[in-house]
Amino acid sequence: MTCCAIVPAAGGGRRFGGDRPKQFVPILGRPLLAWTVERLLAASEVDRVVVAAPAGHAEETRAMLLREVPTSCDADLSAVEGGRRRQDSVRAALAAAEVAPSDWVAVHDGARPCLAAADLAEVLRSATWSGGAGAVLGRPVSDTLKTVEGGRLHETVDRSGLFRAETPQVFRAVDLREALDRAERENLQVSDESSLFEPDSVLAVTASHPNPKLTDPSDLPAIEALLRSEREASPALETAVGHGYDIHRLKAGRPLILGGQRIPHETGLDGHSDADVVLHAIGDALLGAAGLGDLGIHFPPSDETWRGADSSELLGRIVAMVLERGFAVRNCDVTLIAERPSMAPYRSAIEEHVAGLLRIGPERMNLKATTHEGLGPLGRGEGMAAHATVLIERTRAGA
Repeated sequence: MTCCAIVPAAGGGRRFGGDRPKQFVPILGRPLLAWTVERLLAASEVDRVVVAAPAGHAEETRAMLLREVPTSCDADLSAVEGGRRRQDSVRAALAAAEVAPSDWVAVHDGARPCLAAADLAEVLRSATWSGGAGAVLGRPVSDTLKTVEGGRLHETVDRSGLFRAETPQVFRAVDLREALDRAERENLQVSDESSLFEPDSVLAVTASHPNPKLTDPSDLPAIEALLRSEREASPALETAVGHGYDIHRLKAGRPLILGGQRIPHETGLDGHSDADVVLHAIGDALLGAAGLGDLGIHFPPSDETWRGADSSELLGRIVAMVLERGFAVRNCDVTLIAERPSMAPYRSAIEEHVAGLLRIGPERMNLKATTHEGLGPLGRGEGMAAHATVLIERTRAGA
């Protein structure tokens, strides 16, 4: 069977704290929501994912996911504005999904990034033969439960038959739509979709792998550990690291271009192109990581085509070459060596510009600047240099 996956991710994450919704919190260098959506898009049973994003952030959310999730494409990933309540977000995403009434819909929390492929397949399979409204992934309650009165333990609750509902929760589109419409008419508010259906109509499917939800900061270490262990154990993921270095003299009458930004200065870097040492170092690092040679091979100084070339355009070409090899850039770290000027006023603009060229989030592009302590030609201010390190990833062939 195939289904449409709906991801409610419009909440403000007030319980999590911080200045941004928890679904955008970085985990191992990627936003939480990207991990979640990648699991869904990687499943053969899922043919479309619709994310319900915070109000005013639908396009930004979709752009982030297209950038962060290598398997996503225009045809199978979309984002809409969610609502104040979870059920409002699911309703908005379902309306945008344009699914047939008989199609299956899997609702999965945006804050559950560790969904196992086997559990997703099992809950979808179970929904088709449940004979009822659908199926919900979860697990029996194993902890001892107590009631509390006045801050003291009162009674022990019989845990037999208790089930902790997680996600995905899978239903026919027509049934889910009718249940959401009924809740709207009757002004009902529920914390999950299964609560909209009659007792005994939804099948409980026990999860075989951990599927934790990020609710508050104390949940982060366990989720990070799970994702890290899965990534390190995966034979399907290929990573590569590249290092790049570039150096140019300073010359009067030349503009100073660093990281694609024009910096006010009495001298500029001399070279065949605009001599942007930051972008040249990054370009060489990317070419090295992907096994594509170096800048001199692709843009030789003997070729007049590249005289005065904009290094942002050159780096864009290099990124395209890397993508053609199946890689996606994961992060970039650059150290600029220059006596003057101070880079503090320009750091953010450079990081944002370069991140856009590399198709990564600004939080994964880092620029550092240091001096040469007066030592040698760089210390005397005769030139500037840059070192860059990049990490790229792709799915291993045949995996």
